[in-house]
This record gives sequence, structure tokens and C-alpha cells, in this order.
Amino acid sequence: MKLNVAIFSIWLSAGMPSWVMGQGVTEAASDTVPTRYEKMMTRRMEGWKRLIPDHYKIQFAGSIGVVSIGTGWTYGKKQQWETDIMLGFLPKFESEHNKAVFTLKQSYLPWRLRVKESAWVIQPLSCSLFLSSVLSDKFWTHEPDRYPKGYYGFSTRIRANLSLGQRVMYDVPDVSNWWIQDISLYYELGACDTDFCTFFGDRSIKFKEILSLAVGIKLHI
Repeated sequence: MKLNVAIFSIWLSAGMPSWVMGQGVTEAASDTVPTRYEKMMTRRMEGWKRLIPDHYKIQFAGSIGVVSIGTGWTYGKKQQWETDIMLGFLPKFESEHNKAVFTLKQSYLPWRLRVKESAWVIQPLSCSLFLSSVLSDKFWTHEPDRYPKGYYGFSTRIRANLSLGQRVMYDVPDVSNWWIQDISLYYELGACDTDFCTFFGDRSIKFKEILSLAVGIKLHI
């Protein structure tokens, strides 16, 4: 009987699949050194994972539409960098059609100040540089031939914008089992390139008159 048990044990350990052997074999397999191919595939999967957006935003006003929605990436050692892609809605007002505004935005948030031991965090400064474009054939990138050369000197389709703002963030506790890591409310004051040119070219215009206000919410997943 002892001999039969020994033979069965040897056969079981040598011939049975790892998923049949149970936890012991699984733990032993996990201790093996990964191969070069496995390391390469791990790096490749991590690279693809970085391309998946990790936050969503909704914003009101701010020179990129009355309301805009978008997604993007938060990164950096202290999560201080953000890249956003946003699409805004611009009502027709006195024009013929409603319009869409596409925006590519880069933001830098150097500081995070936690309120005592709470889940609230204040980000006292956000600096953003972004390019916006109205998606309409009524706007142009290169000056049409109907205008004298250099008449405008700038594109009516693409605007460069600069804004400064502040945020208040709620750091969602891990025990909540939410799929959201944190929620931020923010505001920004900004102006575009032509507004700055107007301000510096006409000293009768006050600086506050070229500023636009934006308010929004960010969900970091």
C-alpha cells in the first residue's frame, strides 16, 4: 500500500497540470524567474496601459465652448502634469449654425496642500496652456486670397490660450470601493493670443476685460 501511494504521488507531481495540483504548485511557479520574452511583453503591456485615459472633465465656459467635455492623462512623480483632449459646444448665437470647438490642453499643478489629516486637498495654483480650434469652414488657418497679404496676420481657426487657476480636491478613501480616486472642482482665468495683442495694443482696455472665467469638475479614475 505504501509503495502504491508513493508511485501515485510521483505520477501526480510529474504529469498533472498546474491548475489541478492546486495552490502549492501555483505558488512555486510564481517564484520562477520570468523569461526575456515575458519581461518584454510586460513592458509592452505597461506601455499600452499608459495610453488609456485616467480622468474625465466637464467644463463650463473658458473660451472653448459654453460647455465642453473631455478626457486625459494625469502623470508625474507627484501627479503634477495633465494632458487633456476636449470637445466643446458653441451655440450659434447670431451665426447660422452651432459649432464645435476642439481643444488640446496641457496643465501643470506644482503643489498639493492637504487640509490637516482630512481627505481634502487644495491645489493653490494651476497653469495651463492650450490650443483651441473651431471646427467650421467659416474659419481659416491660412489667410484667404480675398484679403491683401498680411491683412490679418493670424489664423481665425486656431487660438493659443493661457490660463491660471486653483482647485479643491476630495481624495476618495480606498475603503469606499468607488472606481473614482479623487474629485476636483476648479476655476481658471485665461485669455487667448488675440486678446493679449488687443490689450498691449490699446492701453484704454483694462486687463480684466480680456479675461474669461472657466469652472469645471475632474473625475480621476
